[in-house]
Amino acid sequence: MAKSRIFISYKSVDIEAVNTLLAWDKDNEFEFACDNGVPGVALHSDAGKDIKLLLTEKIRQGTHLLCVVGKDTGNNDWVNWEVQQAGVTGKRLVGVRLGVKNKAPANLLIYGGVWAKQFTFDALRKAIDEPEWRAQ
Repeated sequence: MAKSRIFISYKSVDIEAVNTLLAWDKDNEFEFACDNGVPGVALHSDAGKDIKLLLTEKIRQGTHLLCVVGKDTGNNDWVNWEVQQAGVTGKRLVGVRLGVKNKAPANLLIYGGVWAKQFTFDALRKAIDEPEWRAQ
């Protein structure tokens, strides 16, 4: 079976959680790709156009998009856009909340993402490998 290629979508304030996730994958079960969190420019700005092209290519190269849902992730335009790009191209969407009350990006719900039950490597692996997921 081919190794899952997972693009991680997150806000830069949640970098510690992302670094923890990457450290948990010491056996390189997955191929992770990510940037430095969401860009510091407006989504619909001129600078945003170039960033969108780069992110779109990274998302397309993956098999999954993992959305790390921190305290303010649900309201972030860039994270919501990344999830949408993955959803419209049929990528498997996986979400994990860092806190039980953290609001998910709308597109993670719209495009039918699956959820890791908690922020542990075993729970993430189970959500990533969930056999019943189907692209909508």
